[in-house]
Amino acid sequence: MPKSLPAQVLSQINADNQRPILIVELYLDSGTLRFSTTKGNIIFPTGGSTTFTAKAMEVSNIIQGAEGQIGRVSVKFDNVSGDMTGYLDAEDFYGKKLVIKRIYVDALGDVSYYNELFRGFCEEVSEVDRYSMTVPATSGKALQHRVLQRIFQKRCNRIFGDAVCNQDGYAVVSSTTPGLWAQGTADSGTTITLVDAGLTQANDYWNYGRIDIGYSGTTYYRTVQDFVAASDKVWLDVPLSFSVDNTCKFHIYKGCSKTWDSCSGTTNPWGPKADNRANFQGFLHIGGNIGGGE
Repeated sequence: MPKSLPAQVLSQINADNQRPILIVELYLDSGTLRFSTTKGNIIFPTGGSTTFTAKAMEVSNIIQGAEGQIGRVSVKFDNVSGDMTGYLDAEDFYGKKLVIKRIYVDALGDVSYYNELFRGFCEEVSEVDRYSMTVPATSGKALQHRVLQRIFQKRCNRIFGDAVCNQDGYAVVSSTTPGLWAQGTADSGTTITLVDAGLTQANDYWNYGRIDIGYSGTTYYRTVQDFVAASDKVWLDVPLSFSVDNTCKFHIYKGCSKTWDSCSGTTNPWGPKADNRANFQGFLHIGGNIGGGE
């Protein structure tokens, strides 16, 4: 890996709306396994012949040097189909090379468009069951290129590999995002609803979003359970201790149901103008809350 990143990669790192992908290369005796944290298989670089198979993966137990170099990681591979244990039955993972890279959806045109995060060798498989297989790996030599956790982290402004990344990201109030938030004074409501004629968006537009309601000098924070366009009515997830009236001021923010599809808006009634992918704080292979819920 070069010590300086390609300009196209630096541009993506600095972009407001990043679309990063984590790819892993595992060099076994029987061949090289190539996986990506995407919803479907991808070819990198574009127009090439190298396919990275969609795979649910989790990177944890990260040990870094003083300047951010990664010296040791653990990678948990999805094993629901039994493919990883199939490889484990056939050969030894110990000492096999493991490479972790970060690429970007908007910069896939050249084989050099990546940021290498880790290059090392597998230790003995530490955990294996029907659903997953975990492989620790140690770097023979730390990367010379400095990598900060918040820079190479996948689509989540948290520490790389953090288990709490799968959360909603709410739109920021900004002149550049007028379609992702609104504010005003309520017309009427109840302890569980807020009605305002200024909310003219399509049905379900504000679903999963956040609403802040000001009443008698106190701000109450709620999540939007449903938005009914015909009545300009917002349904709250938790009842208030008072009934909303025309003295209540509010800010409402676009949210999403913790999935990339619902944040994109392209497959939902509210359309592309509701695109909230820049604020998505989840992993593509995780849908909704673990253990149920929206």
